[in-house]
Amino acid sequence: MKIIRYTLLADGSSDEALMSIIDWLINQHRPDVSVLGVFARDIGKVGLDLASRVPAALKNFPCDILFIHRDDEGQGIRRRLDEIVAVIGDSRTNYVPVIPVRMTESWLLSDLSAIRSAAGNISGKVDLKLPSKKQWETQANSKAILFDALIAASEKSGRALKKFNPEKERAFVARRTRSFSTLRGLSAFDFFESKLIEKLREI
Repeated sequence: MKIIRYTLLADGSSDEALMSIIDWLINQHRPDVSVLGVFARDIGKVGLDLASRVPAALKNFPCDILFIHRDDEGQGIRRRLDEIVAVIGDSRTNYVPVIPVRMTESWLLSDLSAIRSAAGNISGKVDLKLPSKKQWETQANSKAILFDALIAASEKSGRALKKFNPEKERAFVARRTRSFSTLRGLSAFDFFESKLIEKLREI
């Protein structure tokens, strides 16, 4: 079986959650391949700018596809894409831009069961008060929304609630989401998927 190796270069360590989405999408479009992904965590002493980080990531984690994550943060997909293209230049690097609107957490609001499972209360029934799908990309702080949902889903109180760490459980939301198909229809996700499909056809 053919193996596709990819590296995810992200804005922050918590964005490793995107790997679950990447794995799912590749398997959707290339079920004939085995997927091996790595998160570019330790790339050496380099600057925070993409121009420094991209070459370091490729050197330390050679791959078939480099996924470059940048949160939109109100700058717009086009501006973030231009930043990435400027860094890649004329190189022959196979890359796919990953640019969620606002932040990664906006792509982790789709599966109630995954949130309840990550919170350790899969059979919970409390209303998590999540925004509707059409609002996922417009929320100013989807991270706070996800954390509040995890806290609510845990149904913990008192000392147990004080010990509960939604930031730690965030990664489990992505891992326990069985399908990310609900994200289709979101402009940033559709753009990401289209770029990935293009790259998979080239490999």
